[in-house]
Amino acid sequence: MKTIKTISKLTMLFAFVAFANTLMAGGNLKVNILPLSSEKAVVAITTVDAVNLQISIENEKGEKVYYKETDSDNKDYRKVFDFSNLEKGDYKLSVFTNGLTTERNFTIDSENIEVGKEKSLIEPYFSFKDGVLKMSYLNFPEEKVSLNFYTNNDLVYSKEIGNKFNVVEGFDLSKLEKGSYSVVLSTLSNSYSYDLDLK
Repeated sequence: MKTIKTISKLTMLFAFVAFANTLMAGGNLKVNILPLSSEKAVVAITTVDAVNLQISIENEKGEKVYYKETDSDNKDYRKVFDFSNLEKGDYKLSVFTNGLTTERNFTIDSENIEVGKEKSLIEPYFSFKDGVLKMSYLNFPEEKVSLNFYTNNDLVYSKEIGNKFNVVEGFDLSKLEKGSYSVVLSTLSNSYSYDLDLK
């Protein structure tokens, strides 16, 4: 099998447009947890456009203790959550819409609810045209990023990108054998896959 060639310089237009679009999307979803007591809190979610929201809460073992999908008819979602049936401990509230996830960690103890900082995760942008794969990703968590290419579950190419914030990569795939490939961008906490066919 022939090798993948890394393109060292992508056009500045691609880098700027992908970066700007992704950065603007990061401001489209805001999530707040406002404690009312040691057992209740208001979850307030605001979006720029009326969109469908997927809301989930996981415990520290990664088990889902709550899931709801909302209707797409408002930009402002508010609900009082009663956490009295949950065990004391650490939880993560995640809200997903249109390729964007915003998370808030919170801790429930016997006296109050402590809320962590808001963290945004944006899916990477992939584009494949004329044998060239372009990819951009804003690494908000600043985790180590790796990129792997697979065909028929076999690893074809791997690249360690590191923990830089603005990841922009390009690959000339024109020399690869024809077939189906999966490109997987992985971080410590997430994995994103992009499928393509070389004809």
